[in-house]
Amino acid sequence: MSNVMQPLGRVLTFGEPMVVCVPKEAGKLTEVRDFRTDCAGAEMNTAIGLARLQVPTSYLARVGDDPFGELIRRQLRAEGVDDTLVDVSAERPTGVYFKQWHGLKKQTQVFYYRALSAMAGEGFAIDRAISRLQEAAFAWVHATGITWMIGSDAKQSSFELVKSAKLAGVPVSFDVNIRLKLAPIEEWRAFVRQVLPHVTWVFMGDGEAEQLYGTCDAGEVLTRLCENGFSGTGVVVKCGDKGADLATTAKRLHVDPWPVETVVDTVGAGDGFNAGFIAGMLRGFPLDQCLRLGSLVGAYAVTGSGDFSQYPTWTEVAAHLDGKGVVER
Repeated sequence: MSNVMQPLGRVLTFGEPMVVCVPKEAGKLTEVRDFRTDCAGAEMNTAIGLARLQVPTSYLARVGDDPFGELIRRQLRAEGVDDTLVDVSAERPTGVYFKQWHGLKKQTQVFYYRALSAMAGEGFAIDRAISRLQEAAFAWVHATGITWMIGSDAKQSSFELVKSAKLAGVPVSFDVNIRLKLAPIEEWRAFVRQVLPHVTWVFMGDGEAEQLYGTCDAGEVLTRLCENGFSGTGVVVKCGDKGADLATTAKRLHVDPWPVETVVDTVGAGDGFNAGFIAGMLRGFPLDQCLRLGSLVGAYAVTGSGDFSQYPTWTEVAAHLDGKGVVER
């Protein structure tokens, strides 16, 4: 597969960026004292993943007028993501969360401090983004359910944005991204029904599929989506170390996971998968190749502790997809 670049359409992602405090060792947060800070957030992760795959990407959000907000904007610019749609609040802070690795398997747990954040409390401005949608400036829009659930203003803006994208004929991918710390599952089911008529592709994890529909079979999930108002193209069910499954009305596809020697942290893997899949779609790849690319980016993600720190570049993924691997010397 050639890594020669062709002009690609621009992606718009939107959602709350946060600063994450990552412990330098495993253990309960009551015992850990040393942390390093990094930037995170599902939609920001996907934006950075896309930029590393040489897909032009714009990010829409609101941050606080504080050092963490500046850190996020600097990180976006450093990664080549357009941050001109990121607004700054003078009244509310940037959101923060902490990671914890604890238990027999040292699984990742997260603790959020976002209820009073700029985006949760004030939502985000969408006028400029909608104008650019109407001007055909974007070829794809990506969103996650988290943004709808952080606050009423954010929910209203999110609905208006995806409705505008559909009116403009722009594909919308939607990752459910259930967070039960934000709302109980009953509210998530009701919300997903509301958003389904406005999106083109639905992404979810196998556990989320079970929570919503009692099955993780992609074909059965697609049937349930259509019964609930979905008229888009298809669904992708991400199954972690079992790979991923795709269903449209015409196709059923499966991709195996790329082998990884050591799994360090799985947070960010699903967002990386989304970036790979979208990048493949914008390059005109067949659906099975889009799945492979998504799976590859997700595999890279789990090899380090940062949400997006290990996401690959286009040169790296092109070498794997060509069967050459990364040149070591």
